[in-house]
Amino acid sequence: MDDYIWEDFKSLMSNPLLFNSYSDYFSILVEWIKKYKDDLENSAYWNRVGTVIDVDIKEYISTRPEILLNQESKRMFSLKPDTVDSFVMRLGNTLWDLVKFRSGKDCPRCKDDELNYVVAEVLKTAEKKLILECDTCGRALNIDGTEWSNGVALIHPANETVVNRCIDAN
Repeated sequence: MDDYIWEDFKSLMSNPLLFNSYSDYFSILVEWIKKYKDDLENSAYWNRVGTVIDVDIKEYISTRPEILLNQESKRMFSLKPDTVDSFVMRLGNTLWDLVKFRSGKDCPRCKDDELNYVVAEVLKTAEKKLILECDTCGRALNIDGTEWSNGVALIHPANETVVNRCIDAN
């Protein structure tokens, strides 16, 4: 992990406006990520970040983020990441925590983690389908609870409007 990126990130984390609200945190963090996109996008975890940085935060901000803003600076600085991959993964997890739409259903494998609604865009066909995904184990299920088996997909956040539209259509 390059020191100049980490030092600039630490500087960003000292911005008092960053932790005013979840929307501010998301927006400021996304702008910082876009500034360093050329340095970050070769990460194995970039697809997870890349699918969320262009969402309209007003439509996607989670009503129940698992992030405590008053602890976020400490959490993000607990350790300097060894690699760009681990840093991009941390950034991606943070962004997704701010936009994910929870289903209220427990993961059948993890039991303690809730499944989130996501939109899977199948790479082979470009078909988009609403599915459930576990943050902890990565398990993907169809809405009816059966295993997702439609192949490799890009995962996009789903918001309440998307979920309601897809569920009403079925």
